[in-house]
Amino acid sequence: MLTDRQAALVEELAAAVQRHPIAGELLAEGVPEGVVRRDYRGVPCQARLDWLGPSQDLVDLKTCDHLKYLEANARSFGYLHQLAFYRALLAPQTGDMLPVYLIAVEKREPYRCGVWRIDPSVLAVAE
Repeated sequence: MLTDRQAALVEELAAAVQRHPIAGELLAEGVPEGVVRRDYRGVPCQARLDWLGPSQDLVDLKTCDHLKYLEANARSFGYLHQLAFYRALLAPQTGDMLPVYLIAVEKREPYRCGVWRIDPSVLAVAE
């Protein structure tokens, strides 16, 4: 159960993401928390995707302390490897390597939000 303070923070984060013109559009329609199960290089795998849009956009949502540190966070926490893995799991089903977006929102005021489309060549290297 969330405390009142935690619930208020969740509401602020959600509002910030919805106010962002690109993030709001990416998350307007689609499937949240979709599960994919598939063999990947001979190993049975499962992934829970944050969001899969109707136009086959793969979207991952992250929170951060400050957007200027997102690139360092992405390296430290392996975001690109995670997203490359998700994209590779979906490829046999979709027949294509999907566009991949990362949405990040700050966990403190002013709750800035940013959206990045991850270059396919970067994901290929991470894979």
